[in-house]
Amino acid sequence: MSKVVALANQKGGVGKTTSTINLAYALAQQGKRTLAVDCDPQGSLTIYFGFNPDELEDSDSTLYAGLIGDKPIESLILGENPALIPASISLANAEPELLVKIMLSSQKVLRDKLKGVRDNYDFILIDCPPSLGLLTINALVAADLVLVPVKTDNLSFHGVARLFQTIEQIQADLNPTLRVLGILPTQYNPRNVHDNQILNGVRDALSGQSVNIFDPVNRSTVFDKATSLGIPTVAITPGSPSVLSYHQVAEALINIP
Repeated sequence: MSKVVALANQKGGVGKTTSTINLAYALAQQGKRTLAVDCDPQGSLTIYFGFNPDELEDSDSTLYAGLIGDKPIESLILGENPALIPASISLANAEPELLVKIMLSSQKVLRDKLKGVRDNYDFILIDCPPSLGLLTINALVAADLVLVPVKTDNLSFHGVARLFQTIEQIQADLNPTLRVLGILPTQYNPRNVHDNQILNGVRDALSGQSVNIFDPVNRSTVFDKATSLGIPTVAITPGSPSVLSYHQVAEALINIP
């Protein structure tokens, strides 16, 4: 059965989508069957994979149709390895509809839907929206592990404590086996004094909590180039220092028993 990993942070612009697609490709390059799930109504991961969210929405072929409609989740999968379950703006309607239609089990819908495909993959990566709403809660309840991408600035790290509180509550009430894989610092400039101060401060703050902090993903124009081409950075510049952290995370995932 696959390991399900939620990439979560309620702050936007911290590299969740970039981390999801690059980690998915890094795992696929290691021969691991990988499925990425776009759980963000903005559909950025879907676009990054080269698909048009509006066209997929018109054909009722996005995650929304699997969560709210009657479509089997396996019928929504696009591509090979890594594969994708896409999203579109209609997913923004999922939270209130989940509450109205499913009520007490609304936090567990994604977990139940993914059960049918877990045996087909080694890893399932869920790209969460920038909030701690019901979609993110669904992802954390469905996950075995959570990876927290965090931009190395003060505002981005400020909300991590609240995210950890949410994770602890989910562990206590809904998913006792959920574990924190670690924090992945992103958009890091090693020559910037502020970036180094923030990174060192986080390491100090978490030193007694057994939270793994991966090597930071260095800020680089190769990510902008990859985004414009619709190709993950690990695919176009596999030896770049900027993507070594994704290979480190992939190795950590592969080696988890």
